[in-house]
Amino acid sequence: MEIQCFRIHDKLVEFSWPPLISEEILHELDLVSQYLLKTYGEGIKEIRKGYHSLSLRLHIGISEEDCRDLIKELKTLQKSSIALSKKTWQLPVAYGGDFGRDLAQLAKIHKMSQEEIVERHVSGHYIVHFYGFLPGFMYLGGLDPSLFTPRKSKPDRLMSKGSVAIGGHQTGIYPMESPGGWYAIGKCPIPLFDITSDPHVQIQVGDCVRFVSIDVDSFKAIQELSELGNYHLQHD
Repeated sequence: MEIQCFRIHDKLVEFSWPPLISEEILHELDLVSQYLLKTYGEGIKEIRKGYHSLSLRLHIGISEEDCRDLIKELKTLQKSSIALSKKTWQLPVAYGGDFGRDLAQLAKIHKMSQEEIVERHVSGHYIVHFYGFLPGFMYLGGLDPSLFTPRKSKPDRLMSKGSVAIGGHQTGIYPMESPGGWYAIGKCPIPLFDITSDPHVQIQVGDCVRFVSIDVDSFKAIQELSELGNYHLQHD
């Protein structure tokens, strides 16, 4: 797949792929970042990833010619050398009602029943492309195209911790209270970000997520266990 290199200034470079949410691009991003860290790690201050971009903050400056040489090097990389984590995590979600205040509205937008929205959402096989926006906020690819929904024109002042929401071509979970312009359809009772743990998140970029619908009683039971530190995320 075609990669372009943009030299923002001598210590900031961005690599760009076609503007798609794609597992293939995710694999290439991982391959490129692994190669750059292995080959030029001492000169790299920070790497940031998006769905189809990779930014490098550097300790030393590079030229336009250096950027062109880097692109030539990257084109020689073999995709078979990619080593991505591939765990599939099961995340319980209580949908609708007090847990998903926007589910009814979303059902009206798409002319579906609330049950159908939930069925399509839990049927998805989601891949973690990167973390951003908030610490612990997963950007997930794999949303059913029939659920694509433009973000709200006026964001809500408060999305509660654990809110599972849909916005644009994406779905995600708010790891803490925050303003947000996505449609909240449910809530996950498990904390997904812990500043005191290492790593701060258990679910890694490249891992898969499956949502499992649970009832109110199950939500309360899992939440209580989580608060006591007695509930552990499940993965295949």
